[in-house]
Amino acid sequence: MSFTLKLLLGVAIAWAALMPPLFTHGACTAEYEAENARLEHERDSIKTPGSADAWYSARSVPHVTLSVDECRHRKPRSLSRCGDGPLVVANVPVSNLVCRIYRDDRVAVMLQYDSRDRLVRVESEMSPFKSLPLPWGGAIDWAR
Repeated sequence: MSFTLKLLLGVAIAWAALMPPLFTHGACTAEYEAENARLEHERDSIKTPGSADAWYSARSVPHVTLSVDECRHRKPRSLSRCGDGPLVVANVPVSNLVCRIYRDDRVAVMLQYDSRDRLVRVESEMSPFKSLPLPWGGAIDWAR
């Protein structure tokens, strides 16, 4: 096999590996937004650390409840400071295979409670999608 053919084959394989995220049609962002909508809709199910633990357990979502002291010793990087009460950290798995491979395999959710176990803050995050601006206007979204 000639060098040129090997090079073209290598470029074709690399191009094929980079193509799937271009055709998600917003599926990755839709999964992130669906989890945020679920959190808003099920607000009563997560209003205390105990109810949030039961809610995530019923959904088979990996999660952990950190006390104030545990939070101060093992504070998640994305959290600026620990609050006055427990912190529930959940990692909701992303179901779309392309999104899992090219963008993020989870939606990270942090539920912060006050000293009376009342929900005071809900934060969620997923790795952002990337865009390639086009010189003539518009952009190509990758793993959106």
